[in-house]
Amino acid sequence: MKLEGKKQVNHDFFGYLPCKWDIKFEGGSISPIQEFDQVSAVIDKYKDKEGFIYPEDAQQIRSDLSSLVPDMFTFEPPSPFFQYVYTSHVLCLRDTEADIRKGSGAFLIYLLAYLFGVRLQFKGWWHDGRIPVKSTHNIHPTKKTVEKFLSHCYQLWKGWPATEQKLITNILYMHSRAPSYEWDWEQFMIEYTVFDGCWKLTEIIHKLPRPKHPKRFTVLCKKFGIPYDKTLIAEIVQLRTDLLHETLWSGGQPCTATDGPGLAASFHLRRFNQRLIPAIFGYDTPYVRTPWWIMGTFSF
Repeated sequence: MKLEGKKQVNHDFFGYLPCKWDIKFEGGSISPIQEFDQVSAVIDKYKDKEGFIYPEDAQQIRSDLSSLVPDMFTFEPPSPFFQYVYTSHVLCLRDTEADIRKGSGAFLIYLLAYLFGVRLQFKGWWHDGRIPVKSTHNIHPTKKTVEKFLSHCYQLWKGWPATEQKLITNILYMHSRAPSYEWDWEQFMIEYTVFDGCWKLTEIIHKLPRPKHPKRFTVLCKKFGIPYDKTLIAEIVQLRTDLLHETLWSGGQPCTATDGPGLAASFHLRRFNQRLIPAIFGYDTPYVRTPWWIMGTFSF
């Protein structure tokens, strides 16, 4: 913690964010650490062709980075958990709570994780599973857009009651965590949890009536102008019902190969959620109105 004029500034470190921009938004800033280039080089060395770092790489990464920030490496973590070692940025917030990890800081780094399609964590906190360090979000945001988006969402979030603040923070956290799961049915269930959380938040904020479960997609598409695909949505809802109530995945057993609707369902649902999140914040971007069943890259 430090003082800047008369305003209290709280700061904390997190990573790994594959972006070297100095980001300034209303209420704070995000900047790369001095050793960013060296950290990025080590991450590039160990990530696989799909852009993931695995727990078994953690010890070697710890060794390679220990000369840069020695105090990050205090003890040997047990597998599959490891202390988060990919610190790349510092978050500075003005006029906020003393422990930003419990509130505004968590919200902002998970919001960044959504935007850049990676998984972010505070320095020294624990992690498990594989970590995406390459974007899993098919957008091309500019620095100006990132600053505008963070400013808009952060100011809105600060005005929400504590219950809604916690709900959206958890939604963003689970969304960033979904790619760490390696089975399609696991990713699907996490993304459906995200969808349900988004529905609940929208229901609270906009005082929506509560329709039966399959109609929630229809209501949200109409509410926010998200494109609607009746066939895909019916498949997603049926996959969820079968998996949750009958332990069936795409007509078969979880953890087995499938060539049915389950093959792409988790990706379709993730792309739907990626459009739903800025819509809930009322952020004006044409991205919300783009088709979520297309794998192409979009402007944000």
